[in-house]
Amino acid sequence: MTQKSFDPFEIWSGAKWQEMVQKWEHEINDWSGKVTENEQFGAMMGQLTKVQIVAQNAFAEQMETLLRNLNLPSKAQVDALSERLDAIEDSIERVRLAVEALATKTAATEAPPEPKRTRKPPAGDASRA
Repeated sequence: MTQKSFDPFEIWSGAKWQEMVQKWEHEINDWSGKVTENEQFGAMMGQLTKVQIVAQNAFAEQMETLLRNLNLPSKAQVDALSERLDAIEDSIERVRLAVEALATKTAATEAPPEPKRTRKPPAGDASRA
């Protein structure tokens, strides 16, 4: 008789491993199904959700107070400023495009008159004298 050597990794390979995982998943699903079908579990989860929301709001208020005391902007203020900057950038872009279109149109139709080159300032301009 030949003896098969002991291989500890053999347990973790193949069908034995899959069978163990399937049994474990089935037991977890059965247990979680029994827990969640209970009305008390649903009520408890609802209460925990309410407590979490209240805690988040309290934390946000405390953080805003702290930031205000440190003279730092809050997240809402930074977001509002970012939106305003985006609007300003869009306006500047529209103005730039309008100026470029006007310049292109003017250059295409006629060249602007060049100033007269004289040594004397115009007669009505006493500030340059």
